[in-house]
Amino acid sequence: MKLISTFPKVGIIAALAMQTALGLYALQPIAAVREPDLDLIERAANETNTPPASKMEAEPTRKRVGEIVKIGSDAVLKEGEVCREVVVVRGSATIDGTIDGDLVVVAGSATVNGKVKGDMVVVLGSAKLGPKALVKGDATVVGGTLDADPEAKIDGQRVEVGGINVPSLKWLKDWLQGGLLLARPLPPQVGWVWVVAGVLFLINLLFSLLFPRPVQACIDQVDKNPIGSFFAGFLVLILFGPLLILLVATGVGVLIIPFLFCAMIVAFLCGKVAVYRYTGQQLARTISSAVAQSALLTLVAGTVFFYLLYTVPVVGFVVWGVAGLWGLGAVSMAAVGSFQRERETAKPASSVADGGTPMAFGTTEQGAIPPAIGSEASLPRVGFWLRFVATVLDLLLVGTISVWMRLPPLFLILWAIYHIAMWTWRGTTIGGIVMGIKIVRTDGRPLDFSVALIRALSSIFSAMVLFLGFFWAGWSREKQSWHDKIAGSIVVKVTKGMSLV
Repeated sequence: MKLISTFPKVGIIAALAMQTALGLYALQPIAAVREPDLDLIERAANETNTPPASKMEAEPTRKRVGEIVKIGSDAVLKEGEVCREVVVVRGSATIDGTIDGDLVVVAGSATVNGKVKGDMVVVLGSAKLGPKALVKGDATVVGGTLDADPEAKIDGQRVEVGGINVPSLKWLKDWLQGGLLLARPLPPQVGWVWVVAGVLFLINLLFSLLFPRPVQACIDQVDKNPIGSFFAGFLVLILFGPLLILLVATGVGVLIIPFLFCAMIVAFLCGKVAVYRYTGQQLARTISSAVAQSALLTLVAGTVFFYLLYTVPVVGFVVWGVAGLWGLGAVSMAAVGSFQRERETAKPASSVADGGTPMAFGTTEQGAIPPAIGSEASLPRVGFWLRFVATVLDLLLVGTISVWMRLPPLFLILWAIYHIAMWTWRGTTIGGIVMGIKIVRTDGRPLDFSVALIRALSSIFSAMVLFLGFFWAGWSREKQSWHDKIAGSIVVKVTKGMSLV
């Protein structure tokens, strides 16, 4: 009976144990299914606009400030701030926040301890990257140094070009920052620039004293036709580039390019002197008419006036450009007028004025023989422009022959042989025959080999100083170049009926 009476208890306990086991087994899948649901809930909570309190304490509030553009002042992007891009000119940039685009600093420094998602470019300045800095693009520094912490990250390329922080190049950096970037030629705080300005003034003064006639001709053009002079200079500047391209394309014309550059430099100097003196004359007339007649005082007054304008930002470069074009146009118009007069009339041979008879090869200052009436030396003399056209024709001829013979390296030798031979044989060249000009001695005798050789060798001296010796033929009263003076020769325009062949 006891066994029977205890069986139901055991059965009940067994049934409960089995039910408990079955319940736990049934509940385990439920727990496995619900566990991912908890992860989804947590991720959803993290993606909401109201993050947990711990995350709000760890990250600062992000604030968008748009674009930052600073000129002459500093830019600061604080931690937690976000902007599209930062551009700073003549100032510093301190970046602790995030830049979605690029960071550009010109003539300043950049300190980055934040994130730059684009490129970082620093020109004429230095850049420093802190341990938290991240540059997703390239980090480029031109004219400075890039100092990056070992913890800083640069995903793109690291480029450093021409650091100017070395003491030997600091003078260039000072002028670029104080002059070029402010569009003025003479920054007042840069001392060496004023030394250069003083040297240029002495050059202008020397030019004005040595070449009074061409300078006065340019002054007259500025006075008579100021607007036309400016536009003529503008036209010359526009045509100069295509002319260089055309000369390079022809191949042989490359030989003319050095002479062309020297001519532009001389024209620029002469034009600037003319503009300075003309302006000085206008200022001096308010004081005294006698002062206005002095070349030295008018040049000083005009130079001081323009130098002061050159120190003003933006205005300085504008005035410098206008004065340059004005003077260049005056020189061009004066040259065209001189060329026209040279073709229409020519100065007859006569004794040398102002300065006495020049020393010539084979003669002395006391023993120079005057040309006989009716000799070739009494023909009208030729200045610069007809000679220049004849030289260009000879240059094309000899250059073509040297290329055809595959002897371009020997061009100068061929050039000298050609001239010495032609001068000795006919007293002229092929280009001279086309232009109708001939070289004779100042006493009327024809050239011989020795005089032709001396004239050819001394032409090197005329070319050494920006080809001034060649230009002298158009400026001097006797219309002689430097090598003409050394060799005792002149260039004359033959009359109709006289054969040069």
